[in-house]
Amino acid sequence: MALKRVPLRTIIKVVGIATLPSLVVLSLFAVNERLSISSFLFGYIAVWVGTWMVVVPLLMNLRALTEYIFDLSEDKKTLVPELNVLKTIFNIPEALLRLRAVWDHKAMDMQMVIREGEVIVDTLPDILLMLNDRLHIVRTNRAARTVFGQNLAKKKIESVIPSRLLLDAVVAVNEDFRGREVEFRLEEPVVRDFLAVIERLSASDKGGVSLVITMNDITELKSVEQMRADFVANASHEIRTPLASISGLIETIRGPARDDDKAIDEFLEIMAEQAERMRQLINDLLSLSKIEMNAHTPPIDRVDFVKVVQREIKMFDLIARQKKVHIVLDVPDDVPDVIGERNELAQVVHNLVGNALKYGSANSEVLITVRVTTELPPDIVVRSHTRMLLFSVRDEGEGIAKEHLARLTERFYRVDSARTRQVGGTGLGLAIVKGILTRHKGVISITSTVGKGSVFSVYVPLYDA
Repeated sequence: MALKRVPLRTIIKVVGIATLPSLVVLSLFAVNERLSISSFLFGYIAVWVGTWMVVVPLLMNLRALTEYIFDLSEDKKTLVPELNVLKTIFNIPEALLRLRAVWDHKAMDMQMVIREGEVIVDTLPDILLMLNDRLHIVRTNRAARTVFGQNLAKKKIESVIPSRLLLDAVVAVNEDFRGREVEFRLEEPVVRDFLAVIERLSASDKGGVSLVITMNDITELKSVEQMRADFVANASHEIRTPLASISGLIETIRGPARDDDKAIDEFLEIMAEQAERMRQLINDLLSLSKIEMNAHTPPIDRVDFVKVVQREIKMFDLIARQKKVHIVLDVPDDVPDVIGERNELAQVVHNLVGNALKYGSANSEVLITVRVTTELPPDIVVRSHTRMLLFSVRDEGEGIAKEHLARLTERFYRVDSARTRQVGGTGLGLAIVKGILTRHKGVISITSTVGKGSVFSVYVPLYDA
């Protein structure tokens, strides 16, 4: 690196200051007439020239050193200057080389930390938005860009997230430096609920990051909370109804019907039916609770599904004869076993066959089919298995309207509440079936035609698939 010239004014100033002591001494000699004027002038000029010859190279070295330090502080890639004068005194060039090496190493470490931080921020599952003090977006992570679009930089927060609750919280945090949490809902393009945490940085560069917003999509959590609340309300209602009926009948037996044996017999029969309804409901609630408790523990047993189906069908022989329903079992030879828990799979078969008999028409047919299949309905995706066992139950009942099909596996959902209670249903059977199949990595598909009947198809992984 070549040395730059030093301004003449600077050189004269420095030389003047450096030669000032010599000037004072020479002046004293001249005043005391120990030195002639010519000798005084010659001596001072000699001192000035000598000082000039020493100071100029030194100043050039110092200027080069100063500029190099400035370049280093701005992370500019410049060569260490050739400081010949300083090298002979303190070996400063070698010290600068070491400083450059350490500085480069620290800069590399800093760049690595920055890159790692960027990767971590970009891979965070939560939405991250960084704003400047004018509430413009400065930086985002991948989750934010996925939800709100790719081109977010420099946009105002309210144009990206049109929520008054969020904007008011952001403005307040920007003014009083106190972090806040806020829940808000966006209606478009789909309804989504978010929990946002807003923090204000204590200091920031002009136009740099001043506010950090982290957002968590709590739509599913809200949905689960609502489902839980609905479940508790529905369960309470389902238990309260037969209890109220039994309580009312007891009061009647104690009072007006005390001496009416015929009425008492009728009331006792009704009470027995209501008690049986409560028993079924409690059993279904316990089954559902057990299934949910084991939801994350997939079964590993080998189960002969055909034997399970045959055994469950025998349990419905009497009911089928009473209703004059003909059960047809269509099963090929050598059906492979499935992975599962025998009792839970039996419960699936029991619920589906029982529903077909309950809601099927009298003097009709219930067709039960067991097959190995590689074809699934277009609305069902199963990634783990290519071959599955298909168990389907087709009835010839009234059928179910299309708008109800998607909700049939919800807890306590009924197409016709009065009819469900009349045939002894709790509204939990298909929810139990879905819970069991979820644990078994299986699925259920429902098709129906009003006036013709319904088909409930269950897909379960094979043991050797």
